[in-house]
Amino acid sequence: MNRKLGQAFLIAAAFVFFSCKTLGKTDTYPEPSVILEPPVPQTNLPVIEFSGLGIKYEFESMLLNRFLVIQDTDASGKFAARLMDETSWAKVRILLPAGTYECLAAEKSFNPDQAAFYIYIDEEAHRVYPSNPPLGKWELTTRSPIYFTLDAPKEVLVTVQANSKDRLGETGMDLDYIQFVKRR
Repeated sequence: MNRKLGQAFLIAAAFVFFSCKTLGKTDTYPEPSVILEPPVPQTNLPVIEFSGLGIKYEFESMLLNRFLVIQDTDASGKFAARLMDETSWAKVRILLPAGTYECLAAEKSFNPDQAAFYIYIDEEAHRVYPSNPPLGKWELTTRSPIYFTLDAPKEVLVTVQANSKDRLGETGMDLDYIQFVKRR
């Protein structure tokens, strides 16, 4: 099955490569010099345990629905996940000890109309976005950090999607990783 996924990835990468060259947009999406084997898609919701002062988790390792995993040599794991449409979501469960946390995501966006999205911590939606205008390179969502406090150890469900129940976000941005840092 991994061989078929790898072949499908190579076909998709070739299509994107030739499409971008045809449209003259190769400066927007850099061409990979070496085609890497994409990560195996998750079929179960990953559960990870927080340790130390912080944790960084790759988007391509999450349980994904309608995200496109792409190779990006500048991404931390050499791959990223593109939020494709309003039905896309990425999920992971994280076991967190009691404390106060800061959450940020690494995002690459070329367009302000493809920059804001939502990170849910359990049921609470948080709108996050990079600089305005976006830099077109990887940057943390430091303009909109998420802070939350847990009084006791807890397993939280982290969901990333375009929209919240009350407000629309955008699609089309690339996401590299999400990080949680314990502040207290």
